[in-house]
Amino acid sequence: MSQHLDEIAFARTVVGPGPDVTEALQTTPRPVPSNVRNLTTLGLGLGVAAAAFGLFTSTERTMGVILTCLVYFIGVSQGGVLLSVASTVTLGRWQRPFKRIGESFGANLPILWGLWLLFLIVGLLGGPSPYEWAHEEMHGHKAIYLNPAFHFGRQVVCLGILFTLDMLFIRNSLRPDLGAAAEKLGSAAPTWWSRFTVGWQGRAAEVETAYQRNIKLGPVIIVTYAITFTMFAVDSVMSLAPHWYANMFPAWIFVSSFWVSLSWVCMTAVLSAKWLKIEHLLGLSNFHDLGKLMFALGVFWTYTLFAQILPIWYGNMPEETSFLLLRIYSSTWSPLAKVVIAMCFLIPFSVLLSRGIKKMPRALAVVGGVIATGVFLERFLLVMPQVWKEDSLPIGVVEIGVLIGFVSLFVKVVSTVLSQVPPVPFTDPFMNPNPNDVHVHAAGDHGHGEHAHA
Repeated sequence: MSQHLDEIAFARTVVGPGPDVTEALQTTPRPVPSNVRNLTTLGLGLGVAAAAFGLFTSTERTMGVILTCLVYFIGVSQGGVLLSVASTVTLGRWQRPFKRIGESFGANLPILWGLWLLFLIVGLLGGPSPYEWAHEEMHGHKAIYLNPAFHFGRQVVCLGILFTLDMLFIRNSLRPDLGAAAEKLGSAAPTWWSRFTVGWQGRAAEVETAYQRNIKLGPVIIVTYAITFTMFAVDSVMSLAPHWYANMFPAWIFVSSFWVSLSWVCMTAVLSAKWLKIEHLLGLSNFHDLGKLMFALGVFWTYTLFAQILPIWYGNMPEETSFLLLRIYSSTWSPLAKVVIAMCFLIPFSVLLSRGIKKMPRALAVVGGVIATGVFLERFLLVMPQVWKEDSLPIGVVEIGVLIGFVSLFVKVVSTVLSQVPPVPFTDPFMNPNPNDVHVHAAGDHGHGEHAHA
């Protein structure tokens, strides 16, 4: 405990020179690359067109893929904020260069929340809905909970509280960086930054204030996230099969949301580091640590999957086993289930056992792409069998188009945010290396300066 307090005291009093972000700040704000801007705009148009076409031709499968994308990208966006929160609460240093990228994911949350509420309102008003209880009266002990109005109210209040806390956290994190960057840039600083820095009290005071606020807000967000996403997992996915239940399912969803977000952070960092001028801040050790966390959460995903399947399988109760039988043994869905296992466990587990791979950013990003795709297919496998009753696998123009639309929306928002703010939290004291770290080098290697000893 005393060591933990000493670490906090060190970070708060010994600010240090901070990382070299001169070039990154001089190019802020920066234009979004034209190819990214054009492709995401085209992708958004394609997504809207695919959704409109699907709603007129095959409503059930279209509502199913929209639900899949909403569950997936709400999880990815919230997971990015959670990475920033976790690095703050744990006083972590290796995560700091990724922190702003994670926070940029959070900018999608208000948009996705609005789309999610619109999706529910359509069903509430009598339109198409993937939830059978939306238009049919439920009986028994679940009738009160699975009430459309109560369901909608929960999503408004609970997710609204979580996302509001996220926005407060991001604002606290941005304020000292925007103020310090504005002091360096002068008149070149964007005018909208002033809305975040009203009453600026100087860099040292603002860093301390931001630290005090977020170190208290962080644990609240973590607990709220666990509770809220437990409800969200039950309401958005499990209630598609209202008579099926699994106690581990909510934890499986909210932990895998954080896991897949790390993959998106990795891919974003690799693809945008040169554009953001932060390549020198993203060292091999940072990617190595990120890879280790991706590996650990992948093992946890597999554990929670097994922990759900085993008791359901041995309990052999029809209301529980039917959910698994449809996805594991039916000729339609069984091949996809095997692909999910390969992409979410077999490939990441076998590849990320290698320490070398985790220190190769581009290779790690490829693994991240496999995980990101695998988790999306897992969400697809959870949702679609409940809304699509045909023998063929529902993967066509509508599904691909809607997915492209959501990916384009996500990338457009993230790239826009990163183009307008400092790409790393350069005023954060934990961006500085810990002088008590022990650095071990090969014999005869004197190119790294003096060694530090504990």
